[in-house]
Amino acid sequence: MTTPPKRQPNGRLIAVVAAIAVAAVAVGGALAYRQRPEAAASALAAPLGGAPSPTPSPTPSMLTSTPVVLPKPTPTPKPSLTQKSTTTPETPSGPVALEAAKLTQGKSPQLTYWVHRTVLGAGKELKVPVSASLMSVVRLGSSVLATSAGGELLKVDSTGAVVRRTPQVMTLTGTADQTAAAYAATPPVVVGEQTYGATLYSETGGSQQSVKLPDVQSIHVLAYAKDKIYYKANVKGALTTMKLYSWTPGAAKPVLMKTVTGDVMAVSDDGRLASTQPWNSSADGCSTVVEIATGKKRFTTCDYHVTGFTPDDAVAIGTPAYGDSYCSNIITALDSHSGAVGRQWSGCFYRAVAEDDQHLLMSTVVTGGGQDPNTKTTVVRCTLDTARCERATDVVAANLIDFAR
Repeated sequence: MTTPPKRQPNGRLIAVVAAIAVAAVAVGGALAYRQRPEAAASALAAPLGGAPSPTPSPTPSMLTSTPVVLPKPTPTPKPSLTQKSTTTPETPSGPVALEAAKLTQGKSPQLTYWVHRTVLGAGKELKVPVSASLMSVVRLGSSVLATSAGGELLKVDSTGAVVRRTPQVMTLTGTADQTAAAYAATPPVVVGEQTYGATLYSETGGSQQSVKLPDVQSIHVLAYAKDKIYYKANVKGALTTMKLYSWTPGAAKPVLMKTVTGDVMAVSDDGRLASTQPWNSSADGCSTVVEIATGKKRFTTCDYHVTGFTPDDAVAIGTPAYGDSYCSNIITALDSHSGAVGRQWSGCFYRAVAEDDQHLLMSTVVTGGGQDPNTKTTVVRCTLDTARCERATDVVAANLIDFAR
């Protein structure tokens, strides 16, 4: 278990200096104080269950016989680790370095995640009976939908049986409450030929709706939010750009989101915000957060890729814009209005998602990484209020632990 960040022991200091001569003169001074975390880029994150450091009581030195009345300090309420603080915590000057193997174990992720071909968290544990690697997973009620590396979508019921297979599906997402899923099927790619067309599906517990998209060459489903499916696609006549569309299941056709320009990388769970990068940019392009309804730009950063948002849209999740490794070495919580840097954690992270408004879950490499067959991975939970962290899963022998889309 790591040690909570050291607090600087400031206190109200009263110095009364008395000089005995022909006349006695007393001089007193008081220094104002405030508590703050010690600013250290290499400070280890404390476990969420760790006890905060005690605050020392002031002990004035009395050098005169004249009584000195100390003002009664106003007690500062201790912030909850599981509830949103009513005060704005100070932001550390650098990222908190995580040693995942030394963190204490906390509760399991409250989101669906998967290791190898086993789906866990936020529902019954299910194994997907497929030999290929899984690409994406969502829960749909008591069932699981999963896409394999071969481009096949499998629907697995609560008993673990495959009840449906859909070919040529490479993109899948679901609602946060696990009541609906969206995916798109495309025709097989023929070498040397331009292939067009896709079918976009919406599926709830007992029904399925779809819409034909004959002009689409490629498509990526981004989010299922507020009864709308958001996806990006390139079409005939604009094959060099991917534009954002929304489709309400049951509607005759999708709607082009003209307010959003650039290549959309993420859409918030409520459909309010999008993160975009310039069209045809390199992997190191800048990210812009924009309001979908109005097109208003909130901020642009060239230091981070914005990959997601907390459910309340208050925080944007950022990974380094410049990187050539198999993992991100820093996860950053950005203010979604201004882009100001909030909390940061350093380590080796495959992916980071919001568990709720106040916690992030990070798929974290413990040892190894990349294609190393001895790689060990875990999920770390960190709180935005205090930057404290804990493990949310055991350390497992796996190259990847990923979260449901």
